[in-house]
Amino acid sequence: WHQFASQHAKGEKVKGKIRSITDFGIFIGLTGDIDGLVHVSDISWDETGEEVVKQFKKGQELEAVILSIDAERERISLGLKQLQVDALSQYLEAHPKGESVQGVVTAVEPKSVTVSLADDVEGTIRVNELSADEPIEDATQAVKLGETLEARIMGVDKKTRMLTLSVKAKDAAEQAAALKKAKESMEPATTLGDLLKEKMMHRDAE
Repeated sequence: WHQFASQHAKGEKVKGKIRSITDFGIFIGLTGDIDGLVHVSDISWDETGEEVVKQFKKGQELEAVILSIDAERERISLGLKQLQVDALSQYLEAHPKGESVQGVVTAVEPKSVTVSLADDVEGTIRVNELSADEPIEDATQAVKLGETLEARIMGVDKKTRMLTLSVKAKDAAEQAAALKKAKESMEPATTLGDLLKEKMMHRDAE
């Protein structure tokens, strides 16, 4: 274990054959006749749970990334999903929280709407976040499949890996911005004549 730790580092890629498969992960045989564990949560960015291990077979050769090495406890954590780009993280880098984005409606239920934002990236809008004007009680009466919606990114549900979106917040932000702009345009502009007049009045007062 200590020899492996001295020869390998976190982030390094290693190869090995599957020695055993359990409900919580995959054990891969490494150099030095030791095993590394790929936990179920580190197999895929999109799939979770015990079902994800069923696509692998004992004896299958895999490449994995070293996530951590603990020689004292004789534990090596490996990851398979780290070999691939996480579509969700990539999307959030380009579209941070608070930004308005467009998506196509892929599912409509009375209490929520699911939209596709990009490949392998989805968002959900709760029925009470569909409108800033009139409250909507049943999303199926207001939204159609295939419809394009624009909404604001409010956050991400780490468990379901879906973005939480709000049309209501997007509309409210746009209304506030429009109101501010209108207010600014209504304020009287200070002209050179106004400044001269003010200066003369000040001189007369003196």
